[in-house]
Amino acid sequence: MSENVKENQPVTIDGASLHVLPTPLVIHLKTADDVRLEMAKVYRDMRQGRIEMADGTKLAYVLGQLNKAIETGMIEARMEALERTLKGRKHD
Repeated sequence: MSENVKENQPVTIDGASLHVLPTPLVIHLKTADDVRLEMAKVYRDMRQGRIEMADGTKLAYVLGQLNKAIETGMIEARMEALERTLKGRKHD
């Protein structure tokens, strides 16, 4: 099991063959654009048969929910900024 494994590094092991698999890359999902890019990747993977449609649909759903949360946070921040601006104008 020591196939090119660096000490103290995380590894992914295939449960059936017990081979060490490449550790998945970190997926950045901090912005709506990050989520959009990941959704497009999931779609391409489904179309090309790399992931099952049922699994891809679940991933796309979760990504959609994450995108809604990001958008809600952005709208909330913009509203708070507008409210601060309006309060500042009232005191002038």
